[in-house]
Amino acid sequence: MARSGAEDIDRLRRDIDRALADKLDADRVLPLLARLARATAPGSDPWLYAHRHLAEMGVEHDPWRAALFARRVLQFHEEDDGAWAVLGLAQSLLGNYRYAARAYERALAIAPENPWYAHNLGHLYDVALNRPQDALPLLAQATEAQTGEADIAASYAHALARCGKLVLAKKILKRAIRHGATADQMALWRWLDAGAPTTGESGPDPQRPVDSKRKAKRRRARERQSLGD
Repeated sequence: MARSGAEDIDRLRRDIDRALADKLDADRVLPLLARLARATAPGSDPWLYAHRHLAEMGVEHDPWRAALFARRVLQFHEEDDGAWAVLGLAQSLLGNYRYAARAYERALAIAPENPWYAHNLGHLYDVALNRPQDALPLLAQATEAQTGEADIAASYAHALARCGKLVLAKKILKRAIRHGATADQMALWRWLDAGAPTTGESGPDPQRPVDSKRKAKRRRARERQSLGD
């Protein structure tokens, strides 16, 4: 598609904004975003807008392509924390956990108050990279910032138990699941109640966020919400 005129680009951008506001399925929005990306000059505001959304909306469908779109944004805006976060999530889905951690480290350095970046990085440290001590301050920060999020509290409890803080881990998790728990969180509770026995593994993952595609979509929505997007 040849580069379009400013009027055509503005019209397409409005169509996309309307589709996003109406919460249309990704299958209906992604083709519009692809058209906008092809119709605009690399590095321009609408080109960056298209690539950011292509990365965010496509990560649960095709993490490899989402990572590509995020890296294109970062070529022009290295301080785009959202692009770093999408890159981190995409690499988590692909199983490239060290790469994912580096991407989340960059995102968190740019937006240190984002609890979801702190959570995702902390959980990677704990479950994927076997660094529970490094995970603790990040997961504590995230738990304090998002007191109503059982997923975050469960990740924190998991890391606490791995660091020998079993009493606090049980207290954190019990408070988080008092109104109900997922199957993963109940498995975590049983593991804690049994004394968090070590079997050569880290114990049950409280939510397996490294990562199911369904939860990837939910997580990106939470990250955007925490940034006020």
